[in-house]
Order: sequence, then C-alpha cells, then structure tokens
Amino acid sequence: MNIYIYIEGAGDEDDTELLLKPRPGFRSGIRSGKETTTGLRPGFIKFFQELYDIAAENINIFIVMCGSRRDAYENFKIALQSQPEAFNVLLIDAESSVDSTVTPWEHLRNRTEDHPWILDAVNFEDEQCHLMVQTMEAWFIADIDALRKFYGEEFREDTILHEMARYDSVEKVSKRTLKVWLEAATRRTDKKKYHKTNHAPKLLELLDVAKVRQASPYCDRLFTTLTTIMAASAS
Repeated sequence: MNIYIYIEGAGDEDDTELLLKPRPGFRSGIRSGKETTTGLRPGFIKFFQELYDIAAENINIFIVMCGSRRDAYENFKIALQSQPEAFNVLLIDAESSVDSTVTPWEHLRNRTEDHPWILDAVNFEDEQCHLMVQTMEAWFIADIDALRKFYGEEFREDTILHEMARYDSVEKVSKRTLKVWLEAATRRTDKKKYHKTNHAPKLLELLDVAKVRQASPYCDRLFTTLTTIMAASAS
C-alpha cells in the first residue's frame, strides 16, 4: 500500500519529480534547483517519523510538497484518478477558524477566499482531507521548547505564554496573530525575527509530535487517521 500526502508549502526539485502529471503554467512554491529554496519535505518527513516507524514493510509513505493550496488540491485530485489504489491525502492550512460542526471539506468550500477552485470538492472521503489549523505556525507554538532550542537564549516566549492563556487551543489563534507573536518573540535572536521560508523547515524537524498532537486536535486527527489506515492494510 502506498500513502501519498499532498501538502501546501514550498518544495524543491525532488517534489516536482513526485508530481504525477505536470500541468501547463504550473506555478507554485516549488522552484527548480535545490539551491534556490529550502523545501519543507525533509521537515515533514521528520515530523511524521513515528508513522514511518510503525509502517509495515508493504506500506510506503510519500510526502509531496505542492506549493500553493490550490496546486495541492489539484495534485490531490490528479492522484485520485491516477493512483486510486493508493491512499491519497490532502493537507493544507485552514486559514481561518474551523467550526467543529462542519467537515474539513465543508470548511474549505465555505471559504469564499478559496472559491471557485474548491467548489468541486464533493463526494470525497472526509478522512482524506486534513487541515493545519489555522496554519502551520500553530504547531510551532505548541512546542515552546523546540522554538527555544532553535532560536537560542534570546528567544522570548513570555508574550506567547501570556496571550495563549486567553485561548482554549492553539487552533483558535488566527494566522495573523501567530505571525505577530512569533516575530515579537524572535526579533532579538541571532536568527532575527521569524521567517517562514528560512525557519519552518528546521522547526518542523525539532517539534515534539506528542506535544503538538495534544495541543492540536486536527494534527492528532491526521496521525490517528493514517495509523488506522495502515493498521487496516496490514491486517
């Protein structure tokens, strides 16, 4: 069994090779040549390491960075048609707060900012759509120790910890607020203020997945779904 996870975010030439079908005018965060960008795939592979560890010998997991959220969705749809025997997963930012009464697909279709490209997302399995709620940075603030390890002793987490007391979950913090918190906490560090392209790949590798899963129900949902799928395939 093959599991393919199509993820919103910057990649490199290795990700381009994993795409099933090049499209005319393809424009995404994937630039040609590894020297031009630090792709997120190595970070996600490390983040998902426990899934690789429990995968049976006949199960292969492939991480594919697709660039924009629209490109990730289009590549996911191509995969459904081209490799129906695989378990294909879409993983993108929610971009806004997710109502617990709707499915991930419904959340995306309800967002006018994602129209019209998401409107044909009907009759797809709920377990194949997963969200980084509201964005990847929510996972980062779930593990302050990882942030401190990466940024060093000048990292200032006080504001993040103080402000988080107002929220029930990291998933309730808006994308803009997460960016403000991280930039404020890191601006005096040697690495300067938080920069997603430059810092996110390494931060992903440092995260304690158990902490992120505990803080982020949608992250836990992703791991639980893939674990269940692999267990069913191995039985």
